[in-house]
Parts: sequence; C-alpha cells; structure tokens
Amino acid sequence: MSSSACVAYFGLRFDVSVEEIDSLEQRRDARQIAAKGVGLSSYWGNFGGESERYVLLIGTKIAILGVENEVAATLSNQQLSKVMIETVDRLRSANFADGAGLHLEWLSDA
Repeated sequence: MSSSACVAYFGLRFDVSVEEIDSLEQRRDARQIAAKGVGLSSYWGNFGGESERYVLLIGTKIAILGVENEVAATLSNQQLSKVMIETVDRLRSANFADGAGLHLEWLSDA
C-alpha cells in the first residue's frame, strides 16, 4: 500500500466514472492518449479513499508530495508562468476545453 500524498497538477480535472476505470488502467482513455500526443501528462486515481472518488488530471505535474515521493517543490514565478502558458497551448492543440487551473488532490492511503 502506498503512503498518502498530495498530487499537484496544472491543467484539467475530470471526475471519473466506474465505467472509465478499465480504459484508464490500460492507458486507452481518449483523454490520456490526446494528452500524451501533445506532450502532456496524466494522473488518475481514487482520491476518495474508502468512498471511491476517482479523478483524472491532465496537464503538467507540479509535484507529488508525500513520504514516498517528493517532500517539497518550488517553482519560480517565471517557471510557473511558462508551465501555465505551455500547458494551456498544448491543451488547446489537443482540443480540450478551456478552464485549466491548479489542482491539488489528496491521495489517501486508505
């Protein structure tokens, strides 16, 4: 079992239905494929612990903070601006809807 972590992404956040889990596990989800095609990352998981709340994040990983991951992360003003501009441009080129933002999700070890 993994330790708890905070996942930080700049991009888009999608709620995931139970029916979509198989495609995500096999990395065949259309959103994952589109993101990879333009150089973006994706991360998905159960962010609800025992209550099962699956989420997919598409964009640029800022950090995954936790005991088994990074313990700190810093982006300068210039780095953050660059990440935001490049991520929005790539999302648009993959035909994702506007609405990118900074997403922080707690991944419980439950």
